[in-house]
Amino acid sequence: MVIGWLQQEQEDGAAVGASAWARVEAAQRRKGPSCLLVPQPAHAVLAGELAAGLTCFGELPPEITRAIQMHDTGWAASDAQQIQRLRSGGAQAGDAVSFISIPPRETEEAWTASIQTVEGFSKIGAMIVSRHFTLLAGHDPAHQRFVHAEKARQHRLEGSAKAEDLARWTAALGFCDLVSLSLLSGLSGEVELPLAHPASPQAQTAARTTMQATESKLRFTPAVARAGCVLSIQALKHPVPKQGPRAETLTWEVE
Repeated sequence: MVIGWLQQEQEDGAAVGASAWARVEAAQRRKGPSCLLVPQPAHAVLAGELAAGLTCFGELPPEITRAIQMHDTGWAASDAQQIQRLRSGGAQAGDAVSFISIPPRETEEAWTASIQTVEGFSKIGAMIVSRHFTLLAGHDPAHQRFVHAEKARQHRLEGSAKAEDLARWTAALGFCDLVSLSLLSGLSGEVELPLAHPASPQAQTAARTTMQATESKLRFTPAVARAGCVLSIQALKHPVPKQGPRAETLTWEVE
């Protein structure tokens, strides 16, 4: 689950000059009386909407855009169970749990299920999603068994595309993933993003773009997406309000 915050409600607890990911992590660890619940598969669709309008990673094949849209499908069951628990009411409902606080084994199960789903329609797409998760997992010793298993899968899928294309498409997935998480986390002010997969070694020296988001507009400097591209997602309000809508529609138009 991604814990969503509206910009006007956000209190960025990260240090000054922190990376976009550090700011997202701080937002995901924040506690508050109310928040928004965004299932991981929905966050991935938002990332896919951006991918469809990207101009900075070359033209993305339709199956890569679809893979980005579906890169977190493996979280569907876990997120559905959490929503059911939170909606049950009473003391047993507990608090909303962000994806960053999920135990390693459950996280790996969701990652693996996501890769397998994408492999069902695209070997290249599965390679990209596998590379994405192994880059994320590579920073945590708890995930080394998963990394080893996915390296074997990637070896099996080798030859499905040129190495330079795989690198470019993996970077596009990582970039769109971080933008989506930044928007949902309600990051305010300027957010600097590498034009590379944020968990890759290349992210340290890659060119950068600065993102500025308001309640309805999204601007990148320099531009990395087509003007007029619209990103939209529906998030559940938590706790359920006694009156009014139970969900919030978030929409941004790229300037």
